[in-house]
Amino acid sequence: MESSKTTLPDQASVGVIGAGPAGTFFALHLLSLLRAKGRTASVTLIDRKTFSHSGPSGCNMCAGAIGPAMVRKIGDFSLSLDARVIRRIADGYEIHGRDVSVTVRHPERREIYTVFRGGGPVFSKEETKSFDQFLLDAAIARGAEFLHERVESIEKTHTGYRLAFPGGAKRNFDFLVGAFGVNTSLSWKLPFDYRPPKTWHTVQTEIPAGNEFIEQRLRNRIHIIPAWGKAIRFLAITPKDNFLTLTGIGEHVKIADLEAERSRNHALASLLPSGAKVLCHCHPQLPIGVAERPFSDRMAIIGDAFISRHLKNGIESSHDTAGILARAITAEGISEPALRDHFYRPCLRLFRYDNVWGRALFGIYESVLRKGRLSDAYLRSVNRESAEARFTQARILWAVFAGDAPYREIARDAFAPRSLWKLARNLLGGR
Repeated sequence: MESSKTTLPDQASVGVIGAGPAGTFFALHLLSLLRAKGRTASVTLIDRKTFSHSGPSGCNMCAGAIGPAMVRKIGDFSLSLDARVIRRIADGYEIHGRDVSVTVRHPERREIYTVFRGGGPVFSKEETKSFDQFLLDAAIARGAEFLHERVESIEKTHTGYRLAFPGGAKRNFDFLVGAFGVNTSLSWKLPFDYRPPKTWHTVQTEIPAGNEFIEQRLRNRIHIIPAWGKAIRFLAITPKDNFLTLTGIGEHVKIADLEAERSRNHALASLLPSGAKVLCHCHPQLPIGVAERPFSDRMAIIGDAFISRHLKNGIESSHDTAGILARAITAEGISEPALRDHFYRPCLRLFRYDNVWGRALFGIYESVLRKGRLSDAYLRSVNRESAEARFTQARILWAVFAGDAPYREIARDAFAPRSLWKLARNLLGGR
């Protein structure tokens, strides 16, 4: 049984490094749980960025698609995304092959919201509000403090951690949360043997596009396109306001690889405005593994700096790991053994095995969509099935690319003998 020294004390000071979704979701979870127990804590969110500025200073390097499952989880906090945050309402996904494409939607026709994580490109509308700012405002409204500072050092003390900031200021905390993501150097400042997860080095650009082009050519959909070259696994176009977020996903993608796709990949070129210039680009890291030792006595790391779903749902993964940690420290304690048993292991059970199926599913779909005749035959079979009001393959495609179900459940449907038999029959007899 834990001693009183390893429980989160009432009126504890909790520091959260990172005020993006992982940090703000943790604050919302923790404050809600403590309030229900009649307890209090001082929660300080710390970030060098502000999410209201347009351009690089406010950018959080994310495509920014919010699916129905995440909208429901936001609603569990009695929050709703308002018109300033939602930049477009996407009418499903369009999956492309060589010459054929298929539209997949939520089985109940629920919508996908596209958002800017920061203030958007330099020429964004002033009345918009970033998704990260929306969550930060909600956390502050419920009692959290925001400290706009850069963390220079992290020191372990007998009762917690001490953070140092520029100018010599220091703050002590009883418990510390790392919500800083994988796109940071902070991981090397931790006073224990944390190792971040392996990552892919992706590329993301913002391209201007008129409303007419987005509604008529893209039909307000998120588009998934197979890559022409070997450097990129998948290409995605996400419409927001009068911009398109073009993302190239692969092990080490350079901006030159994306420009090569624009000039040689006819499926991609047809979905972009002719002659449109790239306004800005970034190279976010995308985690594809699990961090080593993402916890120590009185500290834990959440979000994609620890673990997330394979290639999808980084925001939702941040929400889920944040919730698991908040429940662990309020109910079980803040010692290293308590965090291992009630935070680390539950997160692994939620994501690690499921990601094995995720890697398999994405590998299969990448292989199929890259092969011209096979991809067209497969997508024709999906369209034919949908025309006959049978949506097995369309439902599976939606689940894979929208990330709206655990990968193991998607795989169970995809590899079921009945599904495979129908798919083989459609392919062999396909037109």
